Amino acid sequence: MRPGARCAPILAALLVVAAPCAAAQPAFGVIAGLNRANFTGGGAVDVSPRTGPLIGLVGDMPVGPRFSVRPELHFSAKGSEVRTEAGDPADGPSKTFGLSYIQMPVLVQLRSASDGPVRPRLFGGLSAGVLLGCNLGSLDCADIEGIDQRGVDVGVVAGGEIELGRIGVGARYEIGVRAVDASVPGNEIYNGVASLTVRYTLRR
Repeated sequence: MRPGARCAPILAALLVVAAPCAAAQPAFGVIAGLNRANFTGGGAVDVSPRTGPLIGLVGDMPVGPRFSVRPELHFSAKGSEVRTEAGDPADGPSKTFGLSYIQMPVLVQLRSASDGPVRPRLFGGLSAGVLLGCNLGSLDCADIEGIDQRGVDVGVVAGGEIELGRIGVGARYEIGVRAVDASVPGNEIYNGVASLTVRYTLRR
């Protein structure tokens, strides 16, 4: 058998495998949703969830027929409702401990092999957040003695999404792995956030 004839089946198989990857194009869109945030950890005493927005940009970079990298960049409101005497007494004992971040998740996404109208996705990865603002009730945290929030938050994200055309409806949970307040050893405070999101693809 000629060398070219022996190579032909191998080349054909490689083209079949590579075709879905070549056809898949990066996609970009916007994402918005609601966070249900709460503090966790040994220092999370007398806390309850608070609700805040999530809004930003999302990408989808295929690395195979079923896998893709999903980078995001968004504003995310975190924190908790707390009962404390710290801060302005006029705010009462129950105050909003509000933390806001520019969040940068990098997620690995498993996409459905189906090209039907409903396409489920699962994703997970790491997320880093840069602190934009911190307030306890009506006061800025910088004006309250004993509050010194870390400027960078790190968490692990896991979630899923149902895609219908250009729209994706999803849910995720982010659990903090870097304490946002570690001033008292053994009483660290972490961010925990459950989110419901809607994504719209602008270009693919």
